[in-house]
Amino acid sequence: MVNSIIIRDETVITKPDELVIVGRGRSAVVFKLPHEDKVLKVFYPAYTHLAAQEASIYHELDNATYYPTLYEEGAGYLVLEYLEGMTLYDCLRQGKIITEEIIKQVDQALDYARQKDLNPSDTHLQNVMLLWNGEVRVIDVVRFRQATVCTHWDDLKSVYYNYYQHSYFPKKYPRWVIETIIRLYRRGYIRIKKRK
Repeated sequence: MVNSIIIRDETVITKPDELVIVGRGRSAVVFKLPHEDKVLKVFYPAYTHLAAQEASIYHELDNATYYPTLYEEGAGYLVLEYLEGMTLYDCLRQGKIITEEIIKQVDQALDYARQKDLNPSDTHLQNVMLLWNGEVRVIDVVRFRQATVCTHWDDLKSVYYNYYQHSYFPKKYPRWVIETIIRLYRRGYIRIKKRK
């Protein structure tokens, strides 16, 4: 099935009709496999080397419940557990309350990765999923071996505890507001005050 998918740069040119795109990222596109609780993550041509890297990280994480299960790996692709739920980004868009328990579950997931000598990186609103049963999964672990310190999650936690948790703080935002904040943060115009 992977061989019947054609991707040019970051655009899917052709794919089997039964594959539905359920996610896109900086380095890959994710398809729901028909009749299975699995997804096919296909890396863009410039990033196919990341498939082996991400697979090895999933092996180190040893199918811990904090992360999706890896079922198969190949040249430029992974087959992973399909997770039913919504990202924290979607929670903000739809007004679904993000509880402190959710934040603590993400912390546990990242602590588990650190115990495996990994460096959790790129953990942001679209890489954390809240499942329908209330459990949390961290997705897209490909950057868990980078050497640089990534403050995304710590910054999100600071915003959560300093602002979001308060009753007067809005819980629902249109996409353009979230995207504007993300762009300003990435460009360094928004500085996050660390929680004391």
